[in-house]
Amino acid sequence: MDTILSQKLANYVNALRLKKEFIVYDTIDGNYNHMGATVADAVLQANLRYKTHVEPRVERIRKNYPDAISTSAVLQLLESIPTTEFLFWRGKDRADRFDEVIRLFKSENIETENDLKRLFNADQSGILEQKLLCIKGIGQKTVDYFKILIGISTSAIDRHLLNFLEAAEIHNSNYNEAQEIINSAADYLKIDRAIFDHSIWQYMSNRPAASPLKLCKAK
Repeated sequence: MDTILSQKLANYVNALRLKKEFIVYDTIDGNYNHMGATVADAVLQANLRYKTHVEPRVERIRKNYPDAISTSAVLQLLESIPTTEFLFWRGKDRADRFDEVIRLFKSENIETENDLKRLFNADQSGILEQKLLCIKGIGQKTVDYFKILIGISTSAIDRHLLNFLEAAEIHNSNYNEAQEIINSAADYLKIDRAIFDHSIWQYMSNRPAASPLKLCKAK
């Protein structure tokens, strides 16, 4: 069934591409080589407008704290400034989340994005994922978003991707099923999974609210 649905999604994307209404992007954000920026991006992105709330803060971190490229360097910096200042974010909840992630990475000897990528790829039992999921405010989407940021080819399912499936008349029941359908469709289309994720996200973010491509149910 998932194969059928993945092919259905791929056919939907191909139809949009023929109309020149769906763009497959060449690059995505991430691979910062800067642990402070990577963790900040992952912690801040949930339920916020990326271009106005997240991207400027990530770029500010890279510009103002260019040496905070390792987990240890971030921790050392946070001895002299509060995390809210580092993130340029008033809310204590996301600052606490950032601190917990950084401390977890330190305890796991994860100093760089390459360390994190190696551990994710080697973590067949999902121990690291479970430890991240134990942090308040971090769900599966954020874990998968971490993977995308460090160069692992996958998708992170959010409302834009779920709405895209609905527009293609694909009604899934859970996160894992949606991810399997989208990842398999990317493979079918011979598009990198993370690039496909980003392309869907951009399409859904930028299309007009009253787009005629949205399939409406009859009343």
